[in-house]
Amino acid sequence: MKENGKREKIDQLSDADSGAGRRNESYELVLGKLTERIKELNCLYGISKLVESTTSIEEILNGAVELIPKAWQYPEISFARIRLGDREFLSGGFKESAWKQEEPVRVDGEECGSVEVFYIEPRPARDEGPFLSEERDLIHAIAERLGHMVSRVEAGKRLESLYASEKKIRRELQNQMNDRVEFTRRLIHELKTPITSLLATSQLLREELKDDRLGRLSKYVFENATRMNDRIDELHDIIKGEIGRPDVELRPVNLPDLLRAIFEEMRSLAGQSGVELKLIMDDEGSKVTADATRVRQILVNLLNNAFKYASGGGAVEVRTATGPGEVTVQVRDYGPGIPEEEQERIFEPYYRSPDKAKSSHGLGIGLALCKVLVTAHGGKIWTESKAGQGTDFYFTLKRALEE
Repeated sequence: MKENGKREKIDQLSDADSGAGRRNESYELVLGKLTERIKELNCLYGISKLVESTTSIEEILNGAVELIPKAWQYPEISFARIRLGDREFLSGGFKESAWKQEEPVRVDGEECGSVEVFYIEPRPARDEGPFLSEERDLIHAIAERLGHMVSRVEAGKRLESLYASEKKIRRELQNQMNDRVEFTRRLIHELKTPITSLLATSQLLREELKDDRLGRLSKYVFENATRMNDRIDELHDIIKGEIGRPDVELRPVNLPDLLRAIFEEMRSLAGQSGVELKLIMDDEGSKVTADATRVRQILVNLLNNAFKYASGGGAVEVRTATGPGEVTVQVRDYGPGIPEEEQERIFEPYYRSPDKAKSSHGLGIGLALCKVLVTAHGGKIWTESKAGQGTDFYFTLKRALEE
């Protein structure tokens, strides 16, 4: 009985030692796996830090290729190579062999290189030759991360290149604009000098000549010289508007008084065109912040345009609508209307309707000038028109603050 008891104790001690051995083996296995995972995480973290610290592809890949071998199961016999296009990046003392693990690097879906890891000595077969399945996951993650990095860096370079090109083009355009402005300034000076003299001389002739026929001739000279002078001034305003420097002096203006003055001035011209001119105002006391001379230019241009298309009968109406912060001025004619496809372009400088281009001798700057001047006032200008139903032009002016 005693011997049986001794045997049972010996068997129990043997089982305990066996269990402890198995626990030690399990512990070492888990520790080994944790160690491998830590190496992998350190590798990915190191590559991420490289990507954060530099935008040079060469520096990132040279750094990454040194980090990769340390993450494999046998770092002492591991070497790495990264291919990108026709470039190669090798870990220190690089050697290659038949024991290789490889993953393609893709940029925007296109294969452009690879990541390779070599063992230069044989090792026991594991999941993929001598390599672990976790190492396949790791090399895949590295290749994917490097592909994203290359895509980002290349996109950044393209953006920098586009920005540099855009900056160069903008500078060239600005230089061209400055040259154009300077040329226009000189041209206007050259034109204005003789016209100013012509205006003064023709005015003196009108005052001195008693002969009716010569008086009429001098009047024609004066009127046409004045018209030419106005066109030059308008062209100059267009150029200044294109570079954002129109001459506008804003101050409180009684809009109804201004409109009545313009209305009286334009009445005779409307009669010559066979058009009835109507003025309808919703508020007799509304004041706007405006340049009265420039508002007159806007309205005269719109009315001349309306007279041209409503000539031979009908009416042209000028209406006002006073809102919370602005006044809208409307000029309406009952002419043939503007085709829809042309309505987007009529405020462009030098644009003329194809139907009217042959019969019209204008430069096509009247409506463009209106837009420049309305914009300089902080307002908006637009048109509404339907074929055969006439045209409405609208522009807004800001109301003056109450004193």
